[in-house]
Amino acid sequence: MLPADERKRLGAWYTPDALVQHVVTNTITPELVVRCSNAGRPVRVLDPACGDGRFLVAAAQRVRRLGGEVELTGADIGLAGLRSMGAAGESIEALQVDSLRHDWGRRHFDAVVGNPPFLSQMAAATVRPEGSRFGGGPYADAAADFLALSVSVLDAGGRAGLVLPVSLLTARDAGPIREWVATAAEIDWFWWSDTPMFDAGVRTCAIGVERSGGQPRTRHATSTRPHRVGQMQLHLDHAVGRGLQSHGIVRRSRGPDFDVLGPVPFDPTSGHWGGLIADSLGVPVMPPLLADGVIAHRALVTANFRDQYYGLVGSVSDGANGPPLITTGLIDPGVCHWGTRPTRFAKQTYAAPRVDRTAFVPFMQRWAERCLVPKVLLATQTRVLEAVVDEAGEWLPAVPVVRLVPSDPAQLWLVAAVLTSPVASAFVAAQSVGSGLSAATVRVSQRTVGAVPWPSGDLAEAVVALRAGDIDGCGRAVTAAYGVSGESADALFDWWQRGVSATRERTGMPRRHRR
Repeated sequence: MLPADERKRLGAWYTPDALVQHVVTNTITPELVVRCSNAGRPVRVLDPACGDGRFLVAAAQRVRRLGGEVELTGADIGLAGLRSMGAAGESIEALQVDSLRHDWGRRHFDAVVGNPPFLSQMAAATVRPEGSRFGGGPYADAAADFLALSVSVLDAGGRAGLVLPVSLLTARDAGPIREWVATAAEIDWFWWSDTPMFDAGVRTCAIGVERSGGQPRTRHATSTRPHRVGQMQLHLDHAVGRGLQSHGIVRRSRGPDFDVLGPVPFDPTSGHWGGLIADSLGVPVMPPLLADGVIAHRALVTANFRDQYYGLVGSVSDGANGPPLITTGLIDPGVCHWGTRPTRFAKQTYAAPRVDRTAFVPFMQRWAERCLVPKVLLATQTRVLEAVVDEAGEWLPAVPVVRLVPSDPAQLWLVAAVLTSPVASAFVAAQSVGSGLSAATVRVSQRTVGAVPWPSGDLAEAVVALRAGDIDGCGRAVTAAYGVSGESADALFDWWQRGVSATRERTGMPRRHRR
């Protein structure tokens, strides 16, 4: 009933009945209903973004089938949908409020269900100027706050089930919220789909949690500690709250038919929840590694942003007399295709783009000076990590290429070799699944790259292979330097080689190539 632009602004995408039933059935269990009945009270159910009330109606029907009584509360910034649908004649306490701003006081619930709005903070139409109330970063989707709110208003032993964007599993700015939820509740079940279940143009999942013992908390407390490494802030997430209960097996399903998935090792306190989905996308489980620190201990990892993008616009042409501009599309594993492959930048196609620095404003001049040093350039939004060495320091990276400048220039090829490995790609993939442009792409960021473990073994053989254009040989040698062998090494290599092969097929890159 709402215009399309208004639905987008509000995140008002209504949920198909099959998904509603799946969420409600997994959230409202017989044990929950019995516990409330034994306490002499109804099951108190909240939908904090109730829309037309379909989750509340399904919850009421579920509780009654299980022999209990129910008390329903629905909140939304507009109640037109609830009133027009009539909510199947159910008695619902209707609150016309913004649940994320509302003071819930001492109100607690036994179950929270729903499909809260997905409001990306990258779009002007859906940005929240006040930011996250629950400790999320400035770009945390509003759906992450709804998850934190839901847990905070649960009684001990209460359960929540919400439909959420898959990106919440690994998005950087949702990290503090994931961390707190992992200390306050246990993840019980999970569903996701790589095909759209409703009109929203994002991949969706559903997460079910059970509130741990103790009093519900109403404020988020984070223990994410920034550690300065060179000029980079490397966020090392860690579990908070000593005596954290052990987490059991997470029940998982997938797709429109809710096909059951097998169990997988999963640590919700690891800083990301990519383990819930990574194996579904073919990413192998990471074996134990022999590591000596992380890449950020040996190289400054930086990424360019909007200022650099617009600073380059107008200075790029095929005829310019300046440094080559290297885009993500020109980078394959171990090779740069500048001058041999056309590329696009700022909606223009170039055969061999160069940058005229004479038009740069002062801050862009300083940026160019920092870039024109020996470095490793890393493509983004790829199947596996694709790195290339700029040994002479002659190239300027386009947005969003990531650059790594080793503190010791002698380690330039070592850094590139580590990145050209199954372990590095799988490590970054597990921390970024769901947040890329497609389900199969790895979303590279300076944070995830900087946190890649550094192998403690010898890398000389890997460097020789990479210099010779033997990408497979480099990958195997680095895997061995991590101390990974046998079936674990084979599983990692087979997965990684499929990604490398996809690049070869797309670009015509030979199995061995000259750099």
